[in-house]
Amino acid sequence: MTKVEKPDVLVIGSGPAGGAVARICSAKGKQVVVADYQPFGGTCPLRGCEPKKFLFDVTNVALRRKHMTERGLHGCIAVDWNKMMTAMAEMRDPIPSLVEQFYEKQGITGVHGKAKFLSSDTVVINRKKYQPENIVIATGATPRAVDFEGHELLISTDDFFEMKELPPRIVFVGGGFIAFELAHIAAIAGSQVDIVLRSDRFLRRFDSSLVDCMLEASRDLGIRLHTMMPPNSLKQEGNDLILSAGEDDIGFRADCVVLAAGRVAHVEELDPKKGQLELNKKGGISVNEFMQSTTNPRVYAAGDVVGNSMELTPVASMEGLVVASNILHGNNENPDYSVVPYTLFTHPPLSSVGLREEEIKANNIPYKVFEGSASGWSEYRRLGEQYPSYKIVVSRTDDTILGATINGHNSEEIINIFAFAMRTKTTVAELNKWLWAYPSFGYTIRYMLK
Repeated sequence: MTKVEKPDVLVIGSGPAGGAVARICSAKGKQVVVADYQPFGGTCPLRGCEPKKFLFDVTNVALRRKHMTERGLHGCIAVDWNKMMTAMAEMRDPIPSLVEQFYEKQGITGVHGKAKFLSSDTVVINRKKYQPENIVIATGATPRAVDFEGHELLISTDDFFEMKELPPRIVFVGGGFIAFELAHIAAIAGSQVDIVLRSDRFLRRFDSSLVDCMLEASRDLGIRLHTMMPPNSLKQEGNDLILSAGEDDIGFRADCVVLAAGRVAHVEELDPKKGQLELNKKGGISVNEFMQSTTNPRVYAAGDVVGNSMELTPVASMEGLVVASNILHGNNENPDYSVVPYTLFTHPPLSSVGLREEEIKANNIPYKVFEGSASGWSEYRRLGEQYPSYKIVVSRTDDTILGATINGHNSEEIINIFAFAMRTKTTVAELNKWLWAYPSFGYTIRYMLK
């Protein structure tokens, strides 16, 4: 008879959500097994946030040099793609072994392999059966599948991070976060870039007027933007790839076509039906307010595989903390999605927190707006930025911040200040009394709220 392992907690997925659960439960004396069929660490440090930010920082220096030409900075700065990607890999590649070493020190059992439910209480990995007291699904998300002629010629955004040479011409299919972030990196490095979107609006999670400013900055980098262009086919013609898109079958010639059409919950290979797991409207694991499966109380889920909020590392980590607490102490904690700041790391970065004006209008909330261009402010003029802008939406009822969006250098740090003000319910009147270091980007809040 095959031996059945019975740990206290089986965590499927080793990213920020699963890692948080494993670490906390193990520290409290639980026997924990973590399983992942990919290298340990998850999307963020290996195929997402961290390598992307590395490439952003390098290309940002090159772009800043260009902006500084008229300010007395001379000499050529060019991106050596191969060297940049090699340096990024040297930072990233040790992470899986470091995670495994951490697990070993904490007494956590790491298992490499795909997990699949056999029943509501049993999971099989590498032909070994596990019947844990609790199962945590933290498998994240996977690139959204597309189905058109020649789709097998596409590369994924994961593949982008492995490219040792920069293709002269790149087409990105999709118009969300990762499409724009990678497009900006490639364009600054020297590639001709097209972004092809099937719908009419880029980056719907951001205020449309601020997106327009970012799109102008994108065009200044030479990026060509195309809306209402659903892909029809992709063909190889000699050394060229030809993507045909839109009603008129417009052809885009490229050396590389990257699928960046979003991600979906990674659940199918788990066999959720056998696990008695209900899926939500987004295709993720359906959970209650305690991150517990709505149909199988033995199971909890956290991170992108749920899709309760935005697919962000801080959200996944927070949900992992909630799951760990509920496993250890009974269902006593709920996730808090009330204030979630996020940033699109383009050049310049676009950052947001809270509600957009269109959402506030739809809910009939009395509000006022502080908005405008920041191009005349010294903080941005000295950097040569042409399209910095902001929109702050404030409650007319109690003078607190309802939402903020900022396009410009250091917006990722400014938005954290607005997030703090929202969490503490600080009023605009109080914010205007605060003292800031000068001349810093935090000080620009005084300009925004005049």
